[in-house]
Amino acid sequence: MSRVRYILLVAVVALLSVACERRPIEEDYMRVYLDLTVDRNVVNHEMGPNEPGLMRVVFFDAHTKEFLSHDYVEPTGGYIFAPYGDVDMIVYNLDAGETHVRNYYNFWRIEAFTNEINEIQRSRISRYLISRVDASPSYERICVTPDHLFVAREENIRIPRYLPNDLFVIKTTARSIVESWTVDIDGVSGLEWVGSVSMMLSGQINTSFLSSTERSTESVVLYFDVLTASRGSQVVYTQFETFGREKTSGEIALLSILFTDVQGHPYMYTFDVSDQMEDNPEQHIVIKADINIPKPEVGSGFQPVVDDWKEYEYDVDI
Repeated sequence: MSRVRYILLVAVVALLSVACERRPIEEDYMRVYLDLTVDRNVVNHEMGPNEPGLMRVVFFDAHTKEFLSHDYVEPTGGYIFAPYGDVDMIVYNLDAGETHVRNYYNFWRIEAFTNEINEIQRSRISRYLISRVDASPSYERICVTPDHLFVAREENIRIPRYLPNDLFVIKTTARSIVESWTVDIDGVSGLEWVGSVSMMLSGQINTSFLSSTERSTESVVLYFDVLTASRGSQVVYTQFETFGREKTSGEIALLSILFTDVQGHPYMYTFDVSDQMEDNPEQHIVIKADINIPKPEVGSGFQPVVDDWKEYEYDVDI
């Protein structure tokens, strides 16, 4: 009996010694640290203090491109759960306004996109679209402009199975895949009769892939509203965002400006800005125009007047 007890005691000691040499799987994973930097130098875009917000970290097998896992981290980085082996990594911010990400589990198809405009926005330009006699550019797909999406990519990272002493650090930088452009239109008279100004820009990229610099070859029209209209200087100024100019389709970049007066009458003016969207590091479009919005019969755009209230009496059947 004593011999059996001795054997059991030796076995227990051996098992305990082996167990002490092992470390939990979670500990291995938590020893991976993402050293993340966000490039805040974006042309024509002033980043807010909370931008870009929470980041999503996605891992794929470096050889098969199979989706492995994902985690979340602050824009400054932090500890992450990461699979060991040879992996590819994509990092992007979750809260990107009008910019959405789909197919995040597919390395080759993960892409950023924006939705088409809503019915209210489409109603503003419906009369113009119906009255058009030209067929180019196509206004079949009109999308809202994207917001900035900050993306980091790293390929062929070898994460060891065990990390006995030191942290395993992955260092990367996230940069925006969206461009910010400004537009100055000088020479617009009659702005005091204008109720709203909207713009459409053709020949723009539809989607942008996150796993590479490859972008969609489908051309779309972007829709956006004007930020500032100065009556005194006759200048219309605004800013818009885009994934970039789509060049493979050969479609020109036409900037259409829709002025709507207080009575709902539309006035459309179109300018070819294709040349200005080439080799323009300042991403600034300047248009010298000769636009005159006529005075409507009643009312004014930026100086609304409300009549005195009038009382009316009606009999209501209940």
